[in-house]
Amino acid sequence: MEELITQEIGSFRKPTYLSSKFRSYKEDEFEQVAKRATVETLDLFDKSGLMNIGVGGEMYRWEMYEHPAARMDGIKIYGPVRSFDNRYYNKGSVYGEISRKEPFHMEEIELFKGMNKKNIKLPVTGPYTLMDWSFNDHYKSREELAMAFGRIMNQEIRELKAAWGDKVLQVQIDEPAATTHPDEMEIVRDSVNESVKGISGIETHLHVCYSTDYGLLYNIAPSLDISVYNLEFANRDPISLSDHRSGYDDVKRFKEVADSITKKISLGLGVTDIHRDFIEPTQLIKERIEYSLKFMEPDRLRINPDCGLRTRSREVGFDKLKSMVDARNEVAKAL
Repeated sequence: MEELITQEIGSFRKPTYLSSKFRSYKEDEFEQVAKRATVETLDLFDKSGLMNIGVGGEMYRWEMYEHPAARMDGIKIYGPVRSFDNRYYNKGSVYGEISRKEPFHMEEIELFKGMNKKNIKLPVTGPYTLMDWSFNDHYKSREELAMAFGRIMNQEIRELKAAWGDKVLQVQIDEPAATTHPDEMEIVRDSVNESVKGISGIETHLHVCYSTDYGLLYNIAPSLDISVYNLEFANRDPISLSDHRSGYDDVKRFKEVADSITKKISLGLGVTDIHRDFIEPTQLIKERIEYSLKFMEPDRLRINPDCGLRTRSREVGFDKLKSMVDARNEVAKAL
């Protein structure tokens, strides 16, 4: 296995020709435009030097909640509410038993399969976040609704893996809401586990961004069926050069948890801040990686942005990825 794998988290800014008419394209036309945008984004990822290309920036999805929710029965989509960064999503109300009307991401899998892409990491919206971001007007409890979403995501992932074939499919479960209710971490654990239950031939990732206490996540890690934890660190770290990277002290806590359990888990290390246009110099990112290597072995560390780069322009997003890759390559030379 290669050390210090570089990876994109998921979303990337859409080209204007797609974003400006996203909801008005007819179905056949949309398919062609989304495919074009995906191929162009993959080209940017390849030129940046990424080793793991993600899913082409999620060009087929407007945002992470509405995309799967609109493809389910039992949910009625209402108006927009704010999520973060002045970004909005159309919130849904669960009024009956939920079920999947159609696959959520099959177009993306089929596109990558046709392009003979191999190192694919497919982000999917996690069941706990789907529950937390929905109005519940049917199920008896938040836990019951989260588990229902977990069963739906299990069906989705199972079919995506079958379509992908014999190669290992990396599946990233996006759970931005995971640590927002500290008393519900068991619901997070059980619903995420339900999503991947009984599915072989996949590498399971969990992406949690901007937690005030990753310790909540670490507490359930021993019983989570997750291999790679893709987390945010750069947003909390100073941009000045320093021997002590204070934003990365939490890496030591992750290492302690990783060493306490028998299964191997790895850390996806956020090294670029997606909330600002500032292009982190290679030296700054290099320091962040080297500081983290004081705690984590290189074959258990992956390098990524804090979160998806859809909040930045395509030019800034590319420059951030390129600087990240350059820093990784410099560090790798010394290993």
